[in-house]
Parts: sequence; C-alpha cells; structure tokens
Amino acid sequence: QSNIDSASAGLSQQESILDGVNNSLLAVRDDLLEAANGTNTADSLASLGQDIESLTESMVAALNYQDEDGHYVFGGTINDQPPIVAVDNDGDGVTDSYSYQGNSDHRQTTVSNGVEVDTNVAASDFFGSNLDVLNTLNSLSQELQDPNADPADPQVQSDIQNAVDVVDTASDDLNASIASLGETQNTMSMLSDAQTDISTSNDELIGSLQDLDYGPASITFTGLEVAMEATLKTYSKVSELNLFSVL
Repeated sequence: QSNIDSASAGLSQQESILDGVNNSLLAVRDDLLEAANGTNTADSLASLGQDIESLTESMVAALNYQDEDGHYVFGGTINDQPPIVAVDNDGDGVTDSYSYQGNSDHRQTTVSNGVEVDTNVAASDFFGSNLDVLNTLNSLSQELQDPNADPADPQVQSDIQNAVDVVDTASDDLNASIASLGETQNTMSMLSDAQTDISTSNDELIGSLQDLDYGPASITFTGLEVAMEATLKTYSKVSELNLFSVL
C-alpha cells in the first residue's frame, strides 16, 4: 500500500507540472499567432520574442523539477543531473540551444504481486530527444528580437508558421503523456481499493476467529469428522464387493 501511495503522489505531481508546461505551450502559440500578423512593428515583434523566450525558459525550469529526494523526475532513469541544459557555444550569455541529458526509459515500482507500473514520464516522450520544440522556439525568439527583423519578411513568416506546427505536435504528444499519467493513477487507485477490501476482509476474519466459541465449535467439528470417517469406511467396503463375494 505504501508503494501505491508514494507512486500515486509522484505521478500526481508530474501531471500538475506537465499541465503547467502545456499552458505555457498554449501561451507561446498565442504569441506566435500574434507575431504572424503582418501589421506588427519591429518593437512589437521583439516584445513577442522576449515573451516566447521567457516562456521557453519557464518550461525548461519546470522539466528540470526535482522531487523531495533531490532526484530529477523527467530524465527517464537518469535522475542525478538536470535532464535539460542550456548550451552557450560562444560564452556570450545567450542560449544557443538546449540539450537533453536523460534517456527514454521509465522508472518502475512494484505495487502488487507481479504488478509493476511506470512511475515517471521522460521529457523525450513528448519533446523528443532533440528537444525540437524548445530549440525551435529558442531560435525564433532570437530572430524576432533582432532589431533588423522585418515582420513582413516571408522568411520570418515562414519561421513563425513552422514554430506553430512544431508547438502543435509537441502539445499533442504532451497531452498523450499527461493522459498516460492519469491512466496509471487510475490503475493504482483500483489496486489500492482492492488491497483495502482484502485488508478489511482479513480483519473481519481475524475478528470472527477471535470471537469464536471453541467449545461448541470443537464438538461440531468432531461430529463432522466422525461422520466423514464412517462415510469413508462404508465407501471402502462397497468398493471391495464383486460378483463372487455376493454369491
């Protein structure tokens, strides 16, 4: 039961975090649609770029969440280092890309006899090991903040539309992972209820045995035992009969 409670609490926390990440993705999508508006100025485009950059950083921070034991949750089975790191190639303090340091495996725990469940999802499950959505948004946010960016430039508009498509795919994959967390929690809830029922039945059985009047119960059992022995003896004698013994 303790394994179920612990795993369920962890999955619930992950679901809450990923809901927040999904909300950030939706906010980014709104910014992208606004950026696609050809009436933007360079300043308004830069402002949207800053917002997209901030939302991207917030998603990275959320996915680098550590549980109460200090373990990174969304790195698969690699939990001793942040699953997502910012890469600054030229040391100018600006993130050039994001890199995934985890794997695609899932931690498991035993919640019942012969029953194991996954206790986490990995960031690569929904963002991929190349972190396409984070890197696409990081690159676009810098492009939009370039003072020379032209809101009406076909290349800028194409990059914005590509980012919308990447965000939509990532959001679909993220929702699938959130759903899987919910399904696992439902499974553990059923197992918990079943274990509670078994525990209750055991308690009732123990109580019945403790309340049992052993005197009458012993007499009843002895009577049944004598009757059974008599039945077995009769069956034994009948089974030995044949045509010659009858004659």
